[in-house]
Amino acid sequence: MLAHGELRLGGTGLRLKIQKLLVLIAVSCSLLLLWNAKNTALTTSPRYHHAIARPLPRYWSVTGQGALEDVTDWVKPEGLRIVGLVFFGRPESVGILDCYLKRNLVSNGGLLDEVIFLARTTTQEDLEWLDWLVAGEPAYTRIDLLFEGIDYASAYDVAENGTMYIKMDDDLVFMEDHAIATLVKTKIEHPEYFVVAANVVNQPSLSWMHFSLGAVHPYFPELLPPPPGQNKTGSLWRASELPRWHGPVNWTVPHEFDPPFDGHRWLPLPKGYPLDNTPIANTSFDAFSESLWHWTHAAQQHYSFFENLEKNELWRYKFSMLDYNYRRMGIQMIAIWGDDIIASDIHNGNGDDEYHFTEVMTERTGRHAIVDGRALVAHHSFLPQRSGMAATDALQRYRAYALENICPR
Repeated sequence: MLAHGELRLGGTGLRLKIQKLLVLIAVSCSLLLLWNAKNTALTTSPRYHHAIARPLPRYWSVTGQGALEDVTDWVKPEGLRIVGLVFFGRPESVGILDCYLKRNLVSNGGLLDEVIFLARTTTQEDLEWLDWLVAGEPAYTRIDLLFEGIDYASAYDVAENGTMYIKMDDDLVFMEDHAIATLVKTKIEHPEYFVVAANVVNQPSLSWMHFSLGAVHPYFPELLPPPPGQNKTGSLWRASELPRWHGPVNWTVPHEFDPPFDGHRWLPLPKGYPLDNTPIANTSFDAFSESLWHWTHAAQQHYSFFENLEKNELWRYKFSMLDYNYRRMGIQMIAIWGDDIIASDIHNGNGDDEYHFTEVMTERTGRHAIVDGRALVAHHSFLPQRSGMAATDALQRYRAYALENICPR
């Protein structure tokens, strides 16, 4: 009987062990499902859209109108290391920029050996997203910065002699295929320039250039939501699919104008409508022009850009070299040598990297800051423009274009 009792006790013990094991497996599966749900929600949310990690076509080509000088056959010099520096803080736009960065990696036929994301945020959710992005691409690196206000000096502590850096804002939402190659080639061939900048759509002084060159078209914001069923989300980027603007006769955009509703579009005005009656007419060639402070300037430029992009008329923005002659120049995307960053002693400045590189150092060295007008990129918004631009569907349109034409397939 004792032996039989021991056998029954052993059977009960075995059943208990099996039950515990099943409970453990169930808990583990639940945790795994929760983890997957969190990451799926995080990475598929429109706010955190990113490129799917699939191989890019291995090519490097420049086609279409507007290239003033061919850079198609330019070969990266042996041993030259090129690193992208992205000032990270906004996953909404970095999810778009990521497509262009991957397209420009050495592994995909581009020029970037590495991309360093300089984290200037303490938002944990955004940092977790960045970790996910970096984990999926061997050429990506995250570095956290100690920062306060507009002090950007610590961002450049990564600089090394002999390396060329392509510094980029994290809300660049379009980049021509040959933009980086053009900046690098110009910087190498013209060591007399301290920095070489891209030709940036929505940058205060260049807004005046683009207006003067005829690249900005008459657009007004739609004043009322479109009828139900009509596209208003920006799932399509083509300007030709926008309806014509209609509204009160002789209406103009007020100087201080609040967005009419979230997700609104800017719509084309009739052909021949005078640009003098639109926001862009108030811009000027100045780093602190009206275009910096008013989101309406940015919106008109972005929707004009979609029109030019669809028509293959980016040549409208192009020029050769624009020398800023010691004036402040935007640095939303620039090429600069690590040697010059180190020698600039930026920590002994006021922390304003744009002022330091384009005014202080150009005066100190006699080496100018220039824009290469062939390298076109688009910049979403400055801080004073941000809330207004967030109420448009422009970012969704840039995302739609990137998904269709740029992102890995």
